[in-house]
Amino acid sequence: MNIQKTISSFELEQKNQQEQLATNNIDITLEQSFSKNKPLETFLKHACYPILMSAVALTIFCGFYFSIDFGLCNITFLFCTIIYLAICERFIPYKKEWHPNAKEWRRDGIYLFMTMMGGASSVAAIFYIASLVPPLDANIPLWLEIVLTLLLTSLGTYVFHRASHELPWLWRFHGIHHATHKVNVGNNALNHIFDVFGRRLLAQLPMALIGISPPALFVVSVFNIAQGYFSHANVDVKLGWLNYWVGSPEQHRLHHSVDITEAGHYSVDITIWDRLFNSYFWQPGRKPIEIGVRKPNTFPLSNDIFKNLIHPFRKKKYYSQVPEKNKFEWRFWPRLFVISSALITAALVMSLT
Repeated sequence: MNIQKTISSFELEQKNQQEQLATNNIDITLEQSFSKNKPLETFLKHACYPILMSAVALTIFCGFYFSIDFGLCNITFLFCTIIYLAICERFIPYKKEWHPNAKEWRRDGIYLFMTMMGGASSVAAIFYIASLVPPLDANIPLWLEIVLTLLLTSLGTYVFHRASHELPWLWRFHGIHHATHKVNVGNNALNHIFDVFGRRLLAQLPMALIGISPPALFVVSVFNIAQGYFSHANVDVKLGWLNYWVGSPEQHRLHHSVDITEAGHYSVDITIWDRLFNSYFWQPGRKPIEIGVRKPNTFPLSNDIFKNLIHPFRKKKYYSQVPEKNKFEWRFWPRLFVISSALITAALVMSLT
């Protein structure tokens, strides 16, 4: 039995190597054609993010001006963003060995479907809760709704994401995302469905209860889609001073680092919460030495989708990704309580006026 497993593992490894070789051949062809025009490469490194943000603005404009269904806009923008960043990864990769092969693209497509189902399930749960607890009517200007929505959804995502790294029972679900040794736009969707459900629920439920309008949610969701996939993209793009305001690939690669002392950066949209809660470690030129998890043998291979789905429910000893000495500082929870209370109180006051 062990011999058969060894042979099967060897054959699987050979197949993966062949697929990776085919992918590398494509990369070489692209590189040869692209290297003839270095100014274009330099342009793309500088224009990758501005083009993406321009697409965000265009999507929002089209959604409002042509009265297109916001959900349809979101889905269309999601797939366009993945395609755009996948193309950028081929031309300006941070690491060529992080390119996904054909098998990994197929796998990530399945994970993307499950991620979308997790998000849809959280929306269904929010609608159900809203039917039991009638939401308020936020009577505030749209621009203020957008700012408030961005801050509150970002805070909810930050809290759940950080807790998923520091609480062992949540790390069972979230660690699946970190067990891979590549960071690219494809495996951004490599998540457990319940991890997505919990994160979206905590981020979006307060918005529903205080009566944030669909237009404000739409604007923030388009921005967050762009930020989430851009931050996870394998692109050699440097944002400079913008790193202090928004998430970036430079920061998120540190988040995937095995070295816990630099693996903060729990936000991918705006950096305010990482900076307030002492989990911002990026410095110009800082790069992770190695990405992954400290104990990779505690998670199945990413290609074993079914094993990853049932993995958090198996009886097994789990650990926190963050050692005890690096866990939440005692100042974190009081700060979180004060800031969350202030934001929610401000939202309620504005909703009732």
